[in-house]
Order: sequence, then structure tokens, then C-alpha cells
Amino acid sequence: MTVHTAGVLAPDRLVSHMFEVAGWTTGVTSLDEVTVEIGAIEADLHPADCPGAPEGALQWRARPGTLVPHGRHLIVVYGPDRTIALSQCAIEVGTEPGADPLWLGELESPKADKVAPGHVVFVCGWAMLNSRAPSLIEVMVEGGGTVRARTRLPRKDVPKEFPAFDDASISGFEARVPVDLAPGEERTLSLRVRYRTEGQGEYLSPSRTFVLRNPEADPQEAELADELAAETAKAMTRVRAITDPKHVLVYTHSLGLGGGQLWLQALLEGMVKDHGWQASLVSETDGPLRADCAELGIPVHITTHYRHSTVPYYEGHVAELARFAKCSGAGVALINTLGGFVAADAAKRSGLPTAWVIHESFTLPDFAYQNWGPTSPPPAVWNRWESTLAETDMLLFVADATREMFLPYSKPERCRTVRYGTPMWKLGGRTRAEVRRQARNSLGFGDDDIVLVNVGVAESRKGQGPLISAMERIRERHPNARLSIVGLHPSPYGLALEDTVRRADMRESVRLVPVQRDPTPWLYSADIFVNSSDIESLPRSILEAVCCGIPVAATDVFGAREMIVDGETGWLYETNDVDALTATLLRALDTTAARRREMARAAHAKLAGWLDPAGYAREYSDILTELAAGGRETTGGDLVR
Repeated sequence: MTVHTAGVLAPDRLVSHMFEVAGWTTGVTSLDEVTVEIGAIEADLHPADCPGAPEGALQWRARPGTLVPHGRHLIVVYGPDRTIALSQCAIEVGTEPGADPLWLGELESPKADKVAPGHVVFVCGWAMLNSRAPSLIEVMVEGGGTVRARTRLPRKDVPKEFPAFDDASISGFEARVPVDLAPGEERTLSLRVRYRTEGQGEYLSPSRTFVLRNPEADPQEAELADELAAETAKAMTRVRAITDPKHVLVYTHSLGLGGGQLWLQALLEGMVKDHGWQASLVSETDGPLRADCAELGIPVHITTHYRHSTVPYYEGHVAELARFAKCSGAGVALINTLGGFVAADAAKRSGLPTAWVIHESFTLPDFAYQNWGPTSPPPAVWNRWESTLAETDMLLFVADATREMFLPYSKPERCRTVRYGTPMWKLGGRTRAEVRRQARNSLGFGDDDIVLVNVGVAESRKGQGPLISAMERIRERHPNARLSIVGLHPSPYGLALEDTVRRADMRESVRLVPVQRDPTPWLYSADIFVNSSDIESLPRSILEAVCCGIPVAATDVFGAREMIVDGETGWLYETNDVDALTATLLRALDTTAARRREMARAAHAKLAGWLDPAGYAREYSDILTELAAGGRETTGGDLVR
């Protein structure tokens, strides 16, 4: 009977993701009879000397068939009978203390020595430090400053190349860096990217040079825009209509379920029911909120997506919307969201006094790039966007921080902050013990569970991916912590969240809940509310949590500091930084239940003056009444009444 034995000469030091080990096997004559697995990855074998091999043994070197992730892995040698291990030992993949972490990744955009269009540098790629997605990625662009990238973005391609790496499917990142570049201007720029994770170290990429070129403006487009605008003005003079100063024409982007849409629906309900307003509504897209409008007696007109990719498209759609506005009988217009500048322009050209509500806290270049690409809208349309901001009678914001961002586009007296409330203000900043108990029982939470809740449609800007990564670390210190993310839907991002939870075996710690129109049972059951977004304006979910008496841990997004004082009425942390998120959640979890209740009470006391939604409905009613009557503004944004 042939006796098979084997041995491995494993390195006595840490190795990188790709390495070779020497070994030998007796009782075989061909490498086809030998199988070596390294960390469950089958290795490629080739003949090579192995020091110390017994006489007559087949000597070889083994190289993993793919990269091996960071950590301790078994090397197992099999003979012809692949069910019996002939030898095994361990090997450690990692770095020496003080050395740079193992970095894998690719910077896919901008391309080196290539021309990128527009005036926003779009940076994207994928990266892993010591086999995990980095906690923080900073993009440094000459002339554009430093921007924190959005991380934990889904990738379908990386897991195919690196199947053993748990974070491969969420290793993507992206950032947009606006650069002050006039139409027709070209500039050679350089960038570097810093990848960092606390306790692992950082990796600084080599400098990459590229060219950014903002397309030249076509003077004929500007002339065409003026001609078409003049035609629209002539058409407006031929329309005669009787207007009602208590009739508001509303333009919005969607009737689907979302923060801006629900805000508008609550506002219209208050204005119609409590202040005697008649309303008509125009929306780019249909959705379930159309039924809510019908219940309020609000007629809805569904148009197309606002057209702004070319001057003729833009002016044509403005003309159509302006005619609709002129014939609507409305005495004033209300525009919802920054992307509605086509509607705002149309309302102004129809002669209606106009208020424009801007929820978004993006710069115009960043907003345009995300929604329409690097070279849209064309310069002539872009000029109309900026001039419409300047000409609109009132720009309204939900947070002072957003108002300050847009002051350069208008005048201070035309910019005003109106903070919204929530119907949940009636809870008075507390959840009754019986309601809390019933909610926790119905959702399957135990008495000892510390429940963290995040509410928001699953998408990259909401930061649920980094939140799950933070929970992976937190469960080691707080095994009874339970996170519910309410807002899952089957998008690529949502599917990536599910894959992350599965790979990390976190189904006991993290629950992914589909989008809920009424998320109150989860709020009632919570011990801590978590807002993980990297861009928001006065997140409504924070107000709802405060009304329920839940302390809040939140990213320092626009408006967050207007609601939360760190360490006193909640906890704040920097955006797009998993280490900061983890540290903040540990602060919250290490805080006693009694102290958390004190902080929740303090938060409610701070915000109680404007939580009642009747307040902002009344304020909007006053603003629109004043505009419809041709009221004049005074400095500071207050209206003369």
C-alpha cells in the first residue's frame, strides 16, 4: 500500500495578499495527484525545490488561485484521496506594525492624461484596506479642495475577481469636486486619494494628472433663447384670465413617497383645511400621493420630466408650463425642490408671484452633475437657472445652513427659513410605556435588546451601508444591540445591503425592513434613533424621533446643528466616516438609559416651539397671501403685514 505524507514550509512572517509556499508530498509521481488549499482557495502548483523535503518526495510551490484576504488562514495539503488532509498549517496575511496597510483598488475616474468634460471632477473607483472597505476616503483635487467620498457603494465586478473578500461587493466609492471653470476654459489638474481606517493605517495614492474642460458656450444658443423667450412673452399677453389670490399653483417633481413629497403633502393639507386655500398641482411624475390630493380636492396635472438638455426643449417646456399657469386661475405659485427651476421660470414668465422651496443642500454644479450629467444643462439654460433664482420673489428653506448656501444667488430679503413640523408633535416628546411595550413585542424585540432605528429609503446618500459596517464592530461590545433599517427596496444599493448583512452573518443584529408609509411602530420601539445620511436639509425623521422621546445620533448634515447639541440633546458625527459613526454609536450605547431619556427630553424642549405643523402651514399661508397681494419685503426676510 502506498503511504502518502506531506509537509509545508510556511513563512515565519506576515505575507501579503499574494504569496507562495513551498511543500512536498510523498507517494505521488505527479502534481496532478496533489491539491493544496489556502484559506479554502485552491492553489496553483508548480515544481520547485523545498528545503528539508524527504528523499524521493515530490517538491512543489503553491500559489493561491486568487488573492487571499487579511487574517489567519489554513494551508491544507491533500493527496489523491482529496477527502483526507495529509498536512495543514496556518499562515497570516497582514502587515507589520507601522507598515502601510495592504491596499487593493482602482481609481477609475478621472482617467490619467485624459480630458474630462464639464466643471465637476467626478472621482470613482473601488478600494479595500487590509481586505475591508476603508472607513474614510478623501479626494484632494488641485483647485477644488478636499472632499470626502461616499463609500460602501455596490460593485458587481469586484467580487468576481476577489470572491474571498467580504467587502468586495461594497468596495465602491465616488465623489464630485466642483472646480471654478468658465465655459470654454480648460485646466490641467492633479488629484490624490487618501484611504484610511482607524487601527489599520492609511494609503495615499500617487498623484494623477488629467485635463478638465468646460465646453464652450454657443453664442447662437443664447440668441435662440432670447428669441424663444420673447415669443413666450408675446403669447402671455394674449392670455386673459381671472385669478384668485387664495388659489396656489404648485409645481413638484414627484407624487411618490419621499421626504420632499410628504413634506409638500402635509403643507397642502394644512393650507387647504385650515387656511382656506384652493390648490392646483403639476407634477413631473405620478405616484400614490395623487390619491391624497384628490381627497383634498386638488386637481393634478402630470407633465413630462422638466426638459433642459437643449435650449429649444427648455424654452418649449417653459412656454407650455407658463400657459398652464396663466390659465390656471391661481394668484400665486409655489415651486417644490431645486430641480424645479423650469417650473419656477415658467411661473415668473406667466406673471405669477412665486415662492420656491429649496430642500437640497447641493451646490448647483454638484446637483446638475448628479441629475443630468457633466455638460447639462447648456450654458444658456444654466444662465436661466441662476437668473430665476435671482428673480424669484421668495426662496424658502427648511434650514438656515441651506439658506446661507444660496444667499449668493439672491438677496437676503428674498431668502427665508421656514422650519417644518410633523403631525407626531402631538406625542409631546414621549412614547407611553404601554405603546412602547406593544411595539417592541409586535416587532419581536426582547426586554434586554437595545434597539437602534434608521428610517429612510435605502440609497447611497442615506448611508445605510456605513451604518451596517459600524454595527459589525459594535456588536462585539454590545451584543444585545439591534438595528432596524426601515426603507429597503430592491435597488442595487438595497440588494448590496442584504448581501452585506448575509456575508457578515449579522441577521441577528441588523434587520432590513421594506419601505413603510407608517414607520411609527419602529420609532415607538427604539432606544436610539440614527440618521446616517451624508447630505440632507433638516431631516424630518429626526423631528419624528424627537417627538417620540428618542435620543438621536446623527451626521452633521445641513440643519442637524439647528436641532441637536452634541452631548446635550443628542450626538453628532462627521459624514462619510465609518470610524466616526462607530465611535458615536458607542458613545450613545455606553450612555445610561436614564441619561438618554434626559437628553431626549432636552431635545424636545429645544425644538418644541416649531414641531407643530400648523405653524409652518400658517407661515406659508401668510407668505403666499402677501406675495399674491403684491406685498413688499423688508430686510431680514420678514414680510410686511
